[in-house]
Amino acid sequence: MNGFHDSTGKFRRLPEAPLILSVEELKLLDSSQIDDGVPVQTNDGRHFVFRRSSTLTPDDLFVVAGRYGGRFVLRPGAFFDVPLPISSALEDAAELATVPTSAVLMLGRSYWEVTEDWTGGSASSIGISSDQAPNDTKGDILGGASGDVEATLVASAGKVLGTVGTDVAGGILLKGGAKIRFDRITSAFTAGAGFARIVGHVLTI
Repeated sequence: MNGFHDSTGKFRRLPEAPLILSVEELKLLDSSQIDDGVPVQTNDGRHFVFRRSSTLTPDDLFVVAGRYGGRFVLRPGAFFDVPLPISSALEDAAELATVPTSAVLMLGRSYWEVTEDWTGGSASSIGISSDQAPNDTKGDILGGASGDVEATLVASAGKVLGTVGTDVAGGILLKGGAKIRFDRITSAFTAGAGFARIVGHVLTI
């Protein structure tokens, strides 16, 4: 019977639909009482599945550590929209995330979520790429060769498509160990913050 024991020791049976929790709540579950394969959804829309034998490095993006062992990993076949924090303080090629060992992700069209206007520099522009060939040129994942500029990256717009990544149309497969990077494409902004929202499907993990 799928379920878990809460902090009082009471057994709570999981419904057929995935339990919806924040990542912080997920990390507090008594993982010793959760059956292998139990699905859980976080309140930001990510779909995880519990794997008791997993020892993947937790990052709270693709992998969340169970309180008493095991891992909650993004469910194979599931769509994901992972928010990676960015700001003008990041250096060029700063690492935003690493794809878990043995995972394969198929990326779609990612986008920006802007919480502070991006300003400053000289015609500054930014993008997202990886360190894994052939998707290792600036703007391959988001921003394109020229990058996205101040006029696009405004907080009042909130979530913004931006410029489609150079390699998106041809398909992007990121494999275990690939690093997702922040690109300073032209000059450098002196202000700005938000998220690069990386969108795709989990093939294996």
